[in-house]
Amino acid sequence: MGAIISGQATCGILIGCGVAIGLYCGHGMGTPPEEYPDQRNRAVEGVRQLYCDFIEAFGSTDCRALSRCDFSDPQDVARYIENRLWKETCDRYLEFGIMKCLQMSREGVI
Repeated sequence: MGAIISGQATCGILIGCGVAIGLYCGHGMGTPPEEYPDQRNRAVEGVRQLYCDFIEAFGSTDCRALSRCDFSDPQDVARYIENRLWKETCDRYLEFGIMKCLQMSREGVI
């Protein structure tokens, strides 16, 4: 939850999507990415596009700024949960990440 309750870090959805892009591009390679520069470059470009488009859409990659919650503050977490704020924040970011990855796959970017 929320940058592993640190209060400030890159949005976990972006990190997860970045990992997924790397795994997708390197699927079946079985060796370090350096041995497959084309796939590695596709993964790097996919993650770059994801981050750039995310920043354009939402203005930040910082968990605290995006979620409007300081997850290191128990009272703020309680407010976040009580008001179900993830519905208007994190759920939107997750949908964006999934749709962006699908789009890049369809377009051959990744």
